[in-house]
Amino acid sequence: MTTPTTTPATAGKAAKSASSPAQESDRMELTIQQADLAFGASKALASVSSKSPLPLLSCLLLEADSEGLRITGTDLDVTTSVVLPCTVKQPGRAAVNARRFHDVVRKMSKGEVSLSVVSNQCEVNYGGGKGWSKFPTQDPADFPKIPELKADAAISIEGDALARLIARSGYAASTEETRPQLNGVLLQCTPAAITLVATDGHRLSRTERTGKFDAFKTDGVIIPNRALSAISRAAEDATSPVTIEVAGGRNQAGFSTQIGAYRVQVLTRLLEGPYPNYEQVIPKNNPREVICARLDLMEAVDIVASHADNVTRQVRFSLRANSLGVSSATDQGSGEHSLAAEYAGDDMDIGYNAGYLLDLLRALPTESVVLKLNSALSAGVIEPVGPLPQAEETMLCLIMPLRLPDATG
Repeated sequence: MTTPTTTPATAGKAAKSASSPAQESDRMELTIQQADLAFGASKALASVSSKSPLPLLSCLLLEADSEGLRITGTDLDVTTSVVLPCTVKQPGRAAVNARRFHDVVRKMSKGEVSLSVVSNQCEVNYGGGKGWSKFPTQDPADFPKIPELKADAAISIEGDALARLIARSGYAASTEETRPQLNGVLLQCTPAAITLVATDGHRLSRTERTGKFDAFKTDGVIIPNRALSAISRAAEDATSPVTIEVAGGRNQAGFSTQIGAYRVQVLTRLLEGPYPNYEQVIPKNNPREVICARLDLMEAVDIVASHADNVTRQVRFSLRANSLGVSSATDQGSGEHSLAAEYAGDDMDIGYNAGYLLDLLRALPTESVVLKLNSALSAGVIEPVGPLPQAEETMLCLIMPLRLPDATG
């Protein structure tokens, strides 16, 4: 069985609490703002599996101490903990059903609520006596123990920058189980740059931010898709830089930040590599270049894709002098959309998966894009035209073509 990860601070407290007598969960009392409690339950719920054979993995762990109220959710691979401000009258621990607790708490009246645990029942009173809800508790001593994260590298990055890097790369990660190491994003860090790369074998995205960082002691670590989702949500709302800690030897990583008064931490088990040498698959010489407006190309692909095969989602690009035609034809119908483009090469037709194209075009933030090609059967590179809104950031997308039905050779 795998176990979740944590930082030294939370690990010591979790281990100490887990070794305490079960009677500790019989009493707990605190007051907290409804908005704070709902926020914590929502963030921690992101790491709770919707289906688990272990009852405790369907729970949130509530821990009240001198630091406030800590709410933790885990699926053994990804753990999210949130520390919330509150007034603790009686320290204690309890485990409650995650989805039921979150669903009820988020609907309660705004303002102060009181939370108490007595005789295996967690009671929340709200609205100045207007209402109350009770939740049966489970023994917190049975909640998965969280081992210490002994980080051998740590970097700091602004939350909005990390969220952008994830959004510009994560879409290309694989969802298939045949190559597990592709079910996430490769995170690399040198003293001069942080780089995120994702690929599913059909497309690839690489995005980079230059700056001054503490380099990783490894060639990179692979952050699983499930963890990326929780990390990105925390990074988007962060009011302080995100600290990334990596324990390469233990195959663990932690992401922590402040969101206003809340301390949020996402802990994850890393995917095991090796990750493909992506530099080898990026073409070094694609002489044919097509430049067009990004939104116009998205519109063309989106409309024509309605006629595409449901499995391959293939659309045809017809490159002609200063024009680009996008078309598709199946037994269910056909369509073609022409748009202006800068192109001076030989006429060429090439096929692509429409879904893959739309994903990468949405991730590109510039008004115009350039498609660099070599042949109808080799990888194409799509890049922004001009600098990104953030001058210290760059990105590159690669997409493999689909063989057209009437292709020769």
